[in-house]
Amino acid sequence: MGAYARALGGLAGQTRATTRGAKESEVYRQAAASVLLIVTDKALGSGILISADGQIVTNLHVVEGFEEVGVIFKPAQEGADLAKADVHRARVLRRDEVADLALIQVSELPAHVKPIAISVGGGLEVGSDVHAIGHPTGEAWTYTRGIVSQIRRDYAWTTEDRLKHQANVIQTQTPINPGNSGGPLIDDNLQVVGVNSFKGEGEGLNFAVSAEDVRAFLARTGDRVADRIGKAPTRTATDGKACKSEALEERPSKEPVGTEFLIDTDCDGKGDYVSIIPDSAREPIVVMLDSDGDGKLDTVIFDKGHDGHPDSALYDTDNDGKFDLEGKYRRGESEPYRFERISG
Repeated sequence: MGAYARALGGLAGQTRATTRGAKESEVYRQAAASVLLIVTDKALGSGILISADGQIVTNLHVVEGFEEVGVIFKPAQEGADLAKADVHRARVLRRDEVADLALIQVSELPAHVKPIAISVGGGLEVGSDVHAIGHPTGEAWTYTRGIVSQIRRDYAWTTEDRLKHQANVIQTQTPINPGNSGGPLIDDNLQVVGVNSFKGEGEGLNFAVSAEDVRAFLARTGDRVADRIGKAPTRTATDGKACKSEALEERPSKEPVGTEFLIDTDCDGKGDYVSIIPDSAREPIVVMLDSDGDGKLDTVIFDKGHDGHPDSALYDTDNDGKFDLEGKYRRGESEPYRFERISG
């Protein structure tokens, strides 16, 4: 457990939650013990105890790359310090790359720790009060409160793992930070309505994977795999046999800063296009290809949302090495709906 001990070194002492009233205090008092601190040698995260036999739901990105993680239960005494001896081993049972969820299990529970119920849906509305408990930046068992800003179905997002995530999500103003990931979003009825998962680029844009998706995840018996950004789909080779596209080369990219892949789509051992995956989500994914087969790159496509849908493209139509046409895409369409001539 040495790796877990090292991770605990930077963990701030648990502090008493700051609440605004009787309702908030009761939510924290009833639910806090159901929130676990998850520890790996890479990071800290949160988890939700959902069964009396020690099953815990969290985000996949909290436990990704591990078959076993450390779990710490909330001390019975508020504000007690945490130590290496408090770490329990938990096995990673199941993964859902699409919804960024994972199920882990610890073998035994302290007597004071009880599971919390996952909502069956129906009562959450825009404007509803919601509560979050987690461990933002190592501040253990922190309580925050906010409202539901919107409920977004089939929402697509990407994170540093370069996986294409999609789920029904709850957008809230409830403040969350790194360390809250995997923790519960709770309604006034003390039910989990979502798993706090990621933040948007702007202020007050916080997202939780919905209880509906959590229940669907728990109902499945196997893992679910997501597409990875830059991964090409299965194609048909020239001999008529199905083959899987692959990256022939991988190298650093300077503009944008990221990783450049040379992709072979027809399995002939030759590169068909170049894809650049930026390190920053603020930079677009760039795809460069030779559309007319003359050996020169003449088309550059930009995916600003990192969602697999092109937003714009530049074309060199006269093969003079300069782009002279820009195409604009509507979401979900494979061809531009408008072209604009580039002057100069």
